[in-house]
Amino acid sequence: MKNRICEILGIEKPVVQGPMVWLTDAKLVAAVSNAGGLGSLGPNAGQTTVTHDPVETAERMCAEICKVRELTDKPFSVNILPPYDENAEDVFTPPMLKAIYEEKVPIVTYVGGIREALFGELKEHDIKIIFRSLNPDPEEAKEAERSQISW
Repeated sequence: MKNRICEILGIEKPVVQGPMVWLTDAKLVAAVSNAGGLGSLGPNAGQTTVTHDPVETAERMCAEICKVRELTDKPFSVNILPPYDENAEDVFTPPMLKAIYEEKVPIVTYVGGIREALFGELKEHDIKIIFRSLNPDPEEAKEAERSQISW
């Protein structure tokens, strides 16, 4: 069942697996992508221990991305979670973005406040963005749409 979402994401079926933080790993993501949907690596995907180090977190994600690539050549996404408050300290997003750019991840699932500069940066790297608000409302949906149109 092809539709616009399938065309945009390069998938066969309009199914996007949620990036369920600890519950995702390369095997699940590859299985969803191989079945025609979009698999999504959540934060801490494939991990069983906690790290509070942003660089180690990004390195672990790189390793999980490589495992996905060993299991599929289909599109998949990686979840990023920048803080809603643009003024809040954000030590995790920059190293995660570096990993995403270096590994040429095609799609991100973006959960956080709308940041046109960050959206633009992702777009500069030819990354498609699936935006999801934690507190969705019509105004934020319109703002997200305007941000994407302005690229």
